Amino acid sequence: VGPCIGAIEKALSGEGSSFPPIDLIASYRTEEEVVSKEHLDRLQIEHPDKFSWKTIVTKEQGRLSSSDNLKELTSTKFHCEFDNTHYHLIGNGQMVSEFKQGLQKAGVSDDKVTVEMYFNHKADVDAEAVERIAAAVMETA
Repeated sequence: VGPCIGAIEKALSGEGSSFPPIDLIASYRTEEEVVSKEHLDRLQIEHPDKFSWKTIVTKEQGRLSSSDNLKELTSTKFHCEFDNTHYHLIGNGQMVSEFKQGLQKAGVSDDKVTVEMYFNHKADVDAEAVERIAAAVMETA
């Protein structure tokens, strides 16, 4: 989340006035791992028409690709048109690969998806997770 905060701050400043609204959805294993909560809460309060954020704590809520969490991921504050949404996926290789494949299967073009993978690059992708992700995205399209 750290590097994203700088980009979000720039987008919310006068310099980034052409940026579309930003929905940041950050996933953590435990509540103790959540960082910069107060700062992000403040940005959300100061820029309600441009920035929203929420967390998913997987130790409590299950895998990010679970049906319930996918509902959280797709029920965002800013309902942008499907073609105008950009997805920036950051995290372990398996999760990023599953979401990237799910987005592709849902019809999201590759130029609308950027990725940062930090570990677990060779893990097998869960085909059921890919299907759930694709279905959730298509449902919101």
